[in-house]
Amino acid sequence: MKTLVMFVILFSASRIAPATLARGIVVWNVGQGQWITMPEQNTCFHFDMGGEFFPWESLKKLCAHRANEVLLSHWDWDHIGALAQSKIIKTLPDICIRFAPRGPASPRKVKILKKFRSCSTEPLSISSWTPPLSKNSNDSSRVYLFKNILMPGDSTKKLEELWSKTPWVASAQVLVLGHHGSNTSTSEMLLNRLANLKISISSARWRRYSHPHPQTIARLKKFRTPLLRTEDWGHIWLE
Repeated sequence: MKTLVMFVILFSASRIAPATLARGIVVWNVGQGQWITMPEQNTCFHFDMGGEFFPWESLKKLCAHRANEVLLSHWDWDHIGALAQSKIIKTLPDICIRFAPRGPASPRKVKILKKFRSCSTEPLSISSWTPPLSKNSNDSSRVYLFKNILMPGDSTKKLEELWSKTPWVASAQVLVLGHHGSNTSTSEMLLNRLANLKISISSARWRRYSHPHPQTIARLKKFRTPLLRTEDWGHIWLE
């Protein structure tokens, strides 16, 4: 499978084996879903853990020897589903939940998350926005910014109106498209406020779900924002 390594500053590409990167960002090719890993010296931070298939061997090489903290955006299966897999503990033995989803969830989903301990409350240098409580799962999506990469979960255009006004949002250079590139997210208003945006990423599967949506692609083209798709490139590494 192809692996693309993008140097956000120089925008040159090369190939690096996952195990050789001490730090960086990887948007895993999980089909329709989202799982983003950011390895630090002693900890791998995982923003959502969902999808249709999972890169267990690559994850083990990269993160099994580190602590693993999970930051979830919302309750949808394509964002939390890997936590229900028996391989998760074998692959990432030292795993904890830093941020659990908000809002209503099925008893099964709640039970799955209860299997994992909570992380320590030590502060992190991660910016986040927590939405008002909502019965709609997508409208309950937490928004994260870490290392200039913006991860809005499945947050909708209505919610973008609120969190895009947060000062730290404007510093984003990489956008993981909301709702996998659905037309319900990534509004022109948001793109207008991302003055430093260099690149966008879609973690989705066009052949089955038609994501990213043609209108979303058109908006990105209007703002001259390159788009990378995990479906085309495989795992996408950023340094």
